[in-house]
Amino acid sequence: MICVHTQKKWRERLKKNIRNLRSVRLCADEYRFSFIIVFAIFFFGAYFLYQVQYKTGIDLIPLFPIDDSGFEKYNEHLLGSVKVSESAKNQPKSGSLLCWAMTTSVYHKTRVPAITETWLRRCDAGHLFTNSDRFLNASTPYHTVFDGLPESYYKLFWKTRLALLYIYKYVSKEFDWYFKGDDDTYLIVENLQRYLATLDPNKPYFIGYRLSRRTETGYNAGGSGYVMSREAMRIFTEKLFNDKEKCPYHEWEDYAIAQCLASMGIVPLDSRDEKGRQRFLPWRPEQHFYADLTRSFQMDPIQIWGPAIYHENLISMHHLYPDEIRLIDGLLYSIARGVWRKDDLEDVKNETTTVSTSMDDTLPPPTI
Repeated sequence: MICVHTQKKWRERLKKNIRNLRSVRLCADEYRFSFIIVFAIFFFGAYFLYQVQYKTGIDLIPLFPIDDSGFEKYNEHLLGSVKVSESAKNQPKSGSLLCWAMTTSVYHKTRVPAITETWLRRCDAGHLFTNSDRFLNASTPYHTVFDGLPESYYKLFWKTRLALLYIYKYVSKEFDWYFKGDDDTYLIVENLQRYLATLDPNKPYFIGYRLSRRTETGYNAGGSGYVMSREAMRIFTEKLFNDKEKCPYHEWEDYAIAQCLASMGIVPLDSRDEKGRQRFLPWRPEQHFYADLTRSFQMDPIQIWGPAIYHENLISMHHLYPDEIRLIDGLLYSIARGVWRKDDLEDVKNETTTVSTSMDDTLPPPTI
């Protein structure tokens, strides 16, 4: 009898434990589900706030404190170990226009050849600033200025800040103008030179496509490139590089550089031509063609679109694939050469063939 009673007691206890275990599982499932719901709400809420902030330029919730440790980490001491290619060393040390482009080793086999074989060589001096010499050879004019900096969008300000100092102090301060572009930018050098010839490089100019988020004075979009005069470069290097108050960090590199210069009274110039057409195009060409642009970003009203965006004063385009860069270059400097040069027509009549292996000896794009 005792054994039977004990067995019943253990069975009841086992059933009770099983019921408790099921309750615990149900609670765990409910907790897990609640956690997923709370996390989803937090994630989508944060994403919504980010989108609102991105669209409006208003800091709604400062979730993370600004990390300005880069003023000590990413300073001039990093420039002591920069590797410089023979091609870069042999670039001219003075002239009208020095062009430099930011890149990284990820694009050394794709974007870098596209720009070095096309527009970069047409500047009086052309330089590439990157993080390593991987996949590059001596014929590529590179400097490993960014070797000591992490690869992150949030480090672009530190990269540009360091690059501007490096150019002026270690490459040359003898140029009139300094153009900064990206490795997916296309620059029509002759149009830029013709435009800059109307301005005085001894005055502090800052030129590009003006945007208006977070600032009344505007800032130049970094992707389509911007130009700084020799005087603006001098002021940045000598008066702004080490000044945290006048030249503070911001995650938007182009905005941050503009704010630095604005602290010294240097604001973006209205670079539109006499017909109100933009010379620099920071978004994809088709976005400008269809006026598919965020209007709240614009410093200047969108008045020109369609075929008119491709005009005789156009200077740069952005967000281009390497093959698009080569195609545009071929259309401007090779195909157009046969269409517009009279001496080419005379060559055809004389049954002679002219083969050009260099794009430097061609005529500039035709002015219509």
